[in-house]
Amino acid sequence: MAWPATVAACAIALMPAGASARPEDPPPALVALALDTSGSIGRASLARAKDLAPALLASLPAGSEVAVIAFDDQPRVVVPRTSRPELIAQRLEAVQVGGHYTALHDAVFDASRYVREAPGASKAVVLVTDGVDDNSALDLEDALKAAQEARIPVFTVGVGGHPREHVLRRIARLTGGDYMPFERARAADLATRIVSAAVAPARREPKAVPAGPSPTPRGGSGRVIAWGLAVLVALAAGVLLMVRRAHGALVRVPPPALVPALPPAEPADLPRPSVGSALSPTVLARMNQTEEYLERTITLLERPVLAVTRGTRAGEVFELGAASALSIGRSRVNDIQIDDVSVSAQHCRVRPEDGRFVLHDLKSTNGTLVNERRVGRHVLEEGDVIMIGETAIQYRREMTRSPAA
Repeated sequence: MAWPATVAACAIALMPAGASARPEDPPPALVALALDTSGSIGRASLARAKDLAPALLASLPAGSEVAVIAFDDQPRVVVPRTSRPELIAQRLEAVQVGGHYTALHDAVFDASRYVREAPGASKAVVLVTDGVDDNSALDLEDALKAAQEARIPVFTVGVGGHPREHVLRRIARLTGGDYMPFERARAADLATRIVSAAVAPARREPKAVPAGPSPTPRGGSGRVIAWGLAVLVALAAGVLLMVRRAHGALVRVPPPALVPALPPAEPADLPRPSVGSALSPTVLARMNQTEEYLERTITLLERPVLAVTRGTRAGEVFELGAASALSIGRSRVNDIQIDDVSVSAQHCRVRPEDGRFVLHDLKSTNGTLVNERRVGRHVLEEGDVIMIGETAIQYRREMTRSPAA
């Protein structure tokens, strides 16, 4: 029978001008690839994992971007988001196995926040690791909260000799992602799953129902409303009448003979004084120098810092950034290295969280004190004094000139 073909032809003919029968191209995606570089991964696995980043970018829709965050003792951005696969391969050549620990939970949090704060709608995190964590300031639930609240799926890829699949499957399931072992991880398949995960939430969004006209009251409720409006109108009319009578009794219009005559109007041809003639020379000079004042005005910006007030590094000031954590300890890998035997190798860390800076003790031997009180986690306030061994560090905000000035 020919009627199916006829129906299809009619459907195509009724499509709007310029419409296509094929589905629309998927939007560009932003993917943060969190790459485990700790010693438990091994050089061979890391070398293969580094090839996944440029291949993934080449498989994503046109205009997509990939950023790479490496993590061992702590996470760090090694490749900012880019759409150039060759740049990713070039930057990853210098990434090697290192560190003594694995900050897996911190890496998930930082990667999720990195893509959350970037523009665009289609976002995802790809986590390449063996699932081991032994140095994070956050627990797994806190790390996943950033991805869950922003609806960012985390796709996990298990590498190493014995990856903890139950951990990686849990991370993927709780965020709407997927898990796959590295042997079956293909860049094209991974890109397809990322695009599908980005399109699925949009299809599940409920469609807005157009609001129709409000129903007209019927029966007894309509009559009650009408009587109420009539009473209000009558009350308003009575109040207005009383105001007018009171006004007429109080205001007395003087007789015509007592009304003073208006002064004669000025001739139209007389020159009117200018605005400038009514101002003093000093004011005029300042008005003419407005642009000069603006050019001399500088902009002051607040910057959060940690200032060492006591100890071997007294007088040094370390600026806190909104994109990465700052580590403190005896080991040389720390941002603030303190040569003190009472300080642990990885003592504590200050992390930016939701616009604030939070101090996390990393299970140090002698603990971390804030304002003479031992803490495990503390949201820093202006003037807080951190004691680490014999070193005192104050958190404060300093004023600095804007770079534009």
